[in-house]
Amino acid sequence: MRIFDHPLSTRRFLQIGLVVAGAVTGAVFGIVLTRLGKIATGAPPATLANYLWNAAVFAAIAAVVSPVITWSELRRVPLWRTLVEPLAAAVAGGCAAVIIGVPVLILVLPPLGLGLGFANLRRRYPDSVNAHALTAGLEVPRDGELPT
Repeated sequence: MRIFDHPLSTRRFLQIGLVVAGAVTGAVFGIVLTRLGKIATGAPPATLANYLWNAAVFAAIAAVVSPVITWSELRRVPLWRTLVEPLAAAVAGGCAAVIIGVPVLILVLPPLGLGLGFANLRRRYPDSVNAHALTAGLEVPRDGELPT
């Protein structure tokens, strides 16, 4: 097939894989967040329509955001970790909101956990140029600046 002979077929395969994997993890997060939100607020159990709506919305958002963040900020991170660790941190934030018992925290702690998950990956897998400069005690040039 022509798609597999193309020199960029691996890159295209990875991009499509990230979009699909991002959508799946977003849908999982939407389902878990629906359940946790209902528990935290003391609302009646969610219907199938609630679960499907939240899964679809979070899948669409994650399908767009996941490849962008992975390709722009997390290039050195193994792909499975860009999906699993932020999801686990966001779910942990939702669980913490339920345990604390303050309903408004269900809106704050899961996104905070997600951001902290991405920040942790960025810290643990720095770009090789920046990591070398930092360990050598050199100043790391900012975007758009020439190194001195």
